[in-house]
Amino acid sequence: MPGSAIDIDDVIGKVRTTGYAVLPGVLSPEETRRIRETLHRLSELDDETYGVERLVGMRQRGALRNLAAADDVFHGLLETSSALDVVDAFLGPQGILNCFDALILFPGQGRYPWDYHTDLMDVTGVSFPPDRIPGVNILYFFDRVREENGATWVVPGSHLTLADEPDPEVMAPLSVPLEVEPGDAVVFDARIWHCAGTNGTDMPRALIKTLFTAPWYRPQMDFTRAVPEDVLTRLSPRARRYLNVHNVPPTTVDELRWRLSHGDAVNAEEAKVDTVDKVAEV
Repeated sequence: MPGSAIDIDDVIGKVRTTGYAVLPGVLSPEETRRIRETLHRLSELDDETYGVERLVGMRQRGALRNLAAADDVFHGLLETSSALDVVDAFLGPQGILNCFDALILFPGQGRYPWDYHTDLMDVTGVSFPPDRIPGVNILYFFDRVREENGATWVVPGSHLTLADEPDPEVMAPLSVPLEVEPGDAVVFDARIWHCAGTNGTDMPRALIKTLFTAPWYRPQMDFTRAVPEDVLTRLSPRARRYLNVHNVPPTTVDELRWRLSHGDAVNAEEAKVDTVDKVAEV
């Protein structure tokens, strides 16, 4: 997944101070095109399967979930995207995927400025050490986004507030739209207050949300079961780590004892011993 290089130190500095940073050209034009086409194909299938009226009633139209299981075209976002280096810089090797969704905003849809939220509402108002953040969100964009077609609005610096219910009327004039080009990404501290804009055009706009968190924060889905085993086995160790494959609690005493004897390693590959040695040890 070739794309523009990222200045990690510069990005980290921006995220720590303003709460977000734009990453231009993270995805190549070809990758952007392929993913965008797949998103719209899956959206049409979702409409056919559930019905547009039902999805609208659930506020789920255009919300495509569990992309890791949906199509191989999305796997690069968990394996080779340069934006993942930012995730690892903040969360280290223990960071896991909380959700992997696409959000398509159809014409006329939008909730600005009434739906301000953070992506980690459960820890809103909780103080963390300055060098620790509980979650990092990466948004990948597949259309040219401006205020007119539903840009996401963020409140710079709001990731540092301890307010748990800020007044939308106060937040609105402090907000700025994330105006980006196809193939760009935005990384932000998951505690930043933001909301979706309103799509006033006649074309849908699509993005993918990859939210990563510290391992103690429960994922939106159990990806170890939500992603088919044949898909999991094809993924890289990095992607499997994000999907929490090696953080599933042991189910037998033998497995527990093996893990305890190997520290943080939870399988033979990580411990650099083969399966025969593992069986012999327990």
